[in-house]
Amino acid sequence: MIVLDGVTKTTGEGAKQRAMLTAARVSLPTNRRIAVLARRPGDKKTFIDLLAGLELPDSGRIVRNARVSFPAGHLGGFTTQLSVRLNVAYAARLYGADVDSVVDFVARVSRLGAAYDKPYGDLPKAAKRDFSQILAFSIPFDVYLLSDEVVRGAEKRSKNEIRALIEARAKTSGMIIAVADLTFAREFCEMGLVLSDGRAHLFKSMEQAVAFYENAVGSAKEKRKRRRAKKSAVALAAPIEEKAEGRKTKKRNRQSGGAIDQKREGRKARKREEPTEGKKERRKQKRERKRANKTSDD
Repeated sequence: MIVLDGVTKTTGEGAKQRAMLTAARVSLPTNRRIAVLARRPGDKKTFIDLLAGLELPDSGRIVRNARVSFPAGHLGGFTTQLSVRLNVAYAARLYGADVDSVVDFVARVSRLGAAYDKPYGDLPKAAKRDFSQILAFSIPFDVYLLSDEVVRGAEKRSKNEIRALIEARAKTSGMIIAVADLTFAREFCEMGLVLSDGRAHLFKSMEQAVAFYENAVGSAKEKRKRRRAKKSAVALAAPIEEKAEGRKTKKRNRQSGGAIDQKREGRKARKREEPTEGKKERRKQKRERKRANKTSDD
């Protein structure tokens, strides 16, 4: 049994930080095949790493009353300078397995040939991942931690040894599997664990787990849809408001411009009128002077 007792775990940094688990309490049987479902793929990986001890909870504790494997395919924990053989021997000794049988088994199944006695760091990444998967299943554990890609990938590669080993371990040990393929989960797993809203919901049947998961995912999608619709409405409203404000501004400008035009026309009119009156006055004065001059001459 693996017991999560009030476990809180946050993921992300800064503004993206959020609570993946909040004071979660659940007891996981280690003799069943349990599918782990979550809307975010990263949450499933983090949960598997928590069970393996590769990550620590922010608060609470995880009690492992069983021999728990490292995640199959995990690339950490190996010494790059040592040969693959020595890494296998070290892992077998660390987990209390028979060193010779594990070393021989991994050598046969991995088909690394001469590379088995060369530094682990020289292996390509894909070969390292295959090696890690084979090593995990070559050591007896009460429960194995993995993703469904390991099982489905073994089938795609048609490696009979890996498939046979997985099937043999599934008969005697439990498996906790981070699942992306719901069809695979229904066919291979017996129970389901759904990570949602900071809690870990354990279901005794996969159908119940899948139904809860699909409902949770649907609700999350609906929330996202409403948020996007709201953002779109705000984005659409902004240009409309800007246009309305622009029309008001133009109207005010036209009104103020009309007043300005009236004042301008008034000034022009006065300028036109004032010189005309002045001319008349000057002509009148000139005529009067002429008459005065003529009178004096007479």
